[in-house]
Amino acid sequence: MRTLIVSGYGVKIAVEKGVLKVVNGKEKLSVNLVDLEQIVIVTSGVSITSKAVRSIIYHGVDLVFLNHRGEPIGRVYPPYINRTVNTRRMQYLAYLNGKGAKIAKVTAECKLRNQAGLLRRFSRNTGDRELKVMAYEILKYVDEVRNLNGSLEKIRGEIVSIEAKAARIYWPMVAKLLPENIGFQGREQDGFDPFNIALNYGYGILYSESWKALVLAGLDPYAGFIHADRSGKPTLSFDFVEMFRCSIVDFVLLKMFRKRWKPRVENGILDYKSRAEIAKNIIEGFERKVRIQGEPLTLRQAMKRAAFNLASFIRGDSSLFKGFVEDW
Repeated sequence: MRTLIVSGYGVKIAVEKGVLKVVNGKEKLSVNLVDLEQIVIVTSGVSITSKAVRSIIYHGVDLVFLNHRGEPIGRVYPPYINRTVNTRRMQYLAYLNGKGAKIAKVTAECKLRNQAGLLRRFSRNTGDRELKVMAYEILKYVDEVRNLNGSLEKIRGEIVSIEAKAARIYWPMVAKLLPENIGFQGREQDGFDPFNIALNYGYGILYSESWKALVLAGLDPYAGFIHADRSGKPTLSFDFVEMFRCSIVDFVLLKMFRKRWKPRVENGILDYKSRAEIAKNIIEGFERKVRIQGEPLTLRQAMKRAAFNLASFIRGDSSLFKGFVEDW
């Protein structure tokens, strides 16, 4: 077991001799901490002892707390981070020295390529030729991004505009792949249909994993390049996840909904069982093997590699930021 998802109300977490004890009424689960990499607590009705927290830290296990939207509201992890000071100094300089513009362009290119790749994948699976045609329409915008010139401040708005044009192609095709009774008309962060709500929750989990990968690579998750700086917002995490949304969240949720799974929503909020089911499937999705430039990697490994590649490029140890594009 790599990740333990804890949900429900009245659940208690304690530790005894290196073994984590999770108790929910008459249900009991024991897990050796050496077998865990991460614990994700998805509801507010879970209590945990300080001894358990200390043991979790000692064993190097990542402890994450999510709110009802799937957004990470806190995490506990060991206080050792890779090459932090120099990397972060160079990260702040990248905003001004031209590297930030290159990072923003590569990130946007990867996002567009993965959107097109997902549509081509489902075109092969369903035989729907329109999906393939629209995928190639999205790829036309890759050249627009590549041809952008100027400072980060100058091209940032242009990148956002190009991404918006691609989104107007991508999301109607996603809607076409979903059962009609879901009522998904397009991507709306404040949408009340089950798929938009599930996307919000899934992206929240993705932000958490992105944040972790960036911090362990020595980067500041709050200093982004495409998303404008906002107090308290991890804008580099928001940038970084753009390359992984399709592979880790969109793909997983499409498979779930196409199998006629539907979350239970109460007053615009997922119930705890639906949250746990989405979290389970997305975390399992991180272990999906993909081919990156011919090399088989799990998506978790690919995310970690991309974060370290980004840090290396920012420091000047690498001449190229490759980003992440799945071989769909």
